[in-house]
Parts: sequence; C-alpha cells; structure tokens
Amino acid sequence: MSSNNSVAHDMLFLQPPPGKRYVRSFLFSRRIDAPFAQVHLVARTILILSLSVVQLRTIDTLSPDPVGAALLWLASALLFLTSGMNTRVARLYFLLTIPALCSLFTTWALFNPVPGKTTLVLWPIYSGQLALGLALWQAIWLVIVVGYFLWTRKLAAGILVATVVALLLSHFFTLPELVFARVPFFHPLTVLISDRGLLVAVTKVIGYSGMVLSTIALVVTGRDAELIGTLRQLRLPQPVIFFLSTVFRALDLALADYETIRQAQIARAINARPKSFIRHLRDLASIAVPLVAMMVRRSSEIGDALLARGYRLNQPNTDFYETSPWQPIDWIILVICVGLLYLTFSPNFNLTSIFQSFHWL
Repeated sequence: MSSNNSVAHDMLFLQPPPGKRYVRSFLFSRRIDAPFAQVHLVARTILILSLSVVQLRTIDTLSPDPVGAALLWLASALLFLTSGMNTRVARLYFLLTIPALCSLFTTWALFNPVPGKTTLVLWPIYSGQLALGLALWQAIWLVIVVGYFLWTRKLAAGILVATVVALLLSHFFTLPELVFARVPFFHPLTVLISDRGLLVAVTKVIGYSGMVLSTIALVVTGRDAELIGTLRQLRLPQPVIFFLSTVFRALDLALADYETIRQAQIARAINARPKSFIRHLRDLASIAVPLVAMMVRRSSEIGDALLARGYRLNQPNTDFYETSPWQPIDWIILVICVGLLYLTFSPNFNLTSIFQSFHWL
C-alpha cells in the first residue's frame, strides 16, 4: 500500500503546475505535452542516431537514393513537428536553414563534378595560369568598390557587387587587357553540371536537412534534469553525474544571463541606428566581457551553495523525481531502430533502384 502511495506521489510531482504550457529544454523551450518528449531519452537518442545513419546511407555519392532520403526526411519532419517547439522559433530556424541548404546544393552541384549521361553546363573558369598585367575589368571593379563605399560607407557589399559585375562582363564581353607574363598556378578548373550531379546535390540537401530536423527535435525535447535522471538510471558514477549536471546548469544560467545582457543593450538603444554586419559582430563580441564576469560569479555562488548544504561527492543519492520510467512505446522505438540499422547495412537497400525496376516492369 505504501509503494502505491509513493508512486502516486511521484506522478503527482511530475505533473506541471496549473497554467504552465512550456518548459525549458537544452534549446529554448518546448510544450510540456509534446508527443516526442514522452519517449524515454535513451530511446529518443538511439532513434535519432539510427535515423541519421540510414540517411547517411541514402546520400552516398556513388549510389544516391533520393526516394529513400525523401521518406526519411518525412520521418524527421514528423519528429520535428512533434517536438513541441514554439511555432515562431520553428519558422526562424527554417529560414536560417534555407541559406545553408542553398550553399550545400551549390557546393555539390558546382565544385563536386559528377559525370552523368547528360552534361547540362560545361564552363571553364580557370585555365591553370595567372595572368600578370592590367585589364579593364580591374578598373571597373575598383570604381564600383570605391563608389559604393563613398555612397553607403559600406565595403563588404560593394566588393561582392563589384566581383559579380566583373565576372559577368568578363564572361559575356571581350575586355581589353595588357598581359606582362603568365605564371602556372594550381590546375585548371571547370564547372561541370550533369544530370547525375544534380541528382547527388538534391539527395545531399534532402538527407542533411532531415538530419538537421531530427537533431533539433532531440535537442528541443531533452532537458538537463531529464538527462541527469537518465544517467542515474544507467548507474553512472556519482562524480560523472555531478560534473555533467553542473555543466548543464551553468549553460542554462549562461543563456539566461545572455538574454539579460542583450535586453539591457536594447534598452540602451543599441539598435537605434542601422548597422553593418561587422558592427553587429562587434556588438555581439562586446557581450563576452560581462557574460564571462557573470559566469565567474555564478560559479562562485554555486560552490558556496554546495558548501552550505554540506554536499559531498561520496554521499548517497537522494530521490530524483525526474527519472522517467521505461514504457511500451520505448520498446517499439527500439524495434524500429533495429529495423533502421538493418536497412543501413543491407546491401540491397536503395528505394530509388527498386522503384525504377518496378516502373520498368
């Protein structure tokens, strides 16, 4: 009877306070009732690792599998949607991911040439020799950079615009130049885009974006208290648990201190005037000094609190209510992970080839 009362008391303790909908995690915050957060942390971690390994298999350059990568991307997106992340923060992460994915696609399409059946673009961009001399495009580049700087007092954007204009003019028009000497340097470079190269680039983008979504889902649903409870379930040594709990607690406090310093800067009208990208980086760097000072003070306060409570590393553990029980859904997740690992090491796993064979039949 006393055991049932203890279990009921623990379950009551784990219930959120009335009206509280969000709880802090490793990354921002999540909804308390997030479906993916109901899975045990160990099962969650194994699932994300297994899913990532299979996604790496589908984006292999020698045998890309876009169909398999797309299906696994849907699974990763489902985990991301059930992680409980705030909708506004999710949209922000999506917008921040778009430039990285575009850069990844451009890199694999332009700078990793893969021969295919059809060549779409064949553009020699470097002959393997450096021409030492004077050319009209150099004067155009310099005029654009200087004019843009005098007009806007910005340099980085002017260099980018001048470089793009100089490349386009040199490609479409024959500009006069005076060459004094030619020096061999490196090897010739040619932009080669084929149908297979585009297939590999698209598959890479799908696979890496799926891994990003699943990783964010794992980080969003994980909490420092839940991690410490899991470590105690795994019977790790007490010094290791204490060290990790202190590290995650310090990171949590550092995030709160950063937000406090940032709000203080905004209250002092740090964003009153438009600033360049370099200026924004300098403003972020200026936060490091007060943030480090507050972290040092926090560490001293944590040490004093531990001493005041008589904490010792060799003392017995106390009850930890954040320890999650192992549920049937966790066993189902493990079975799914075994299936994913089997597909990873299976020599015939390529959904695109299977789909093409059925299509020809």
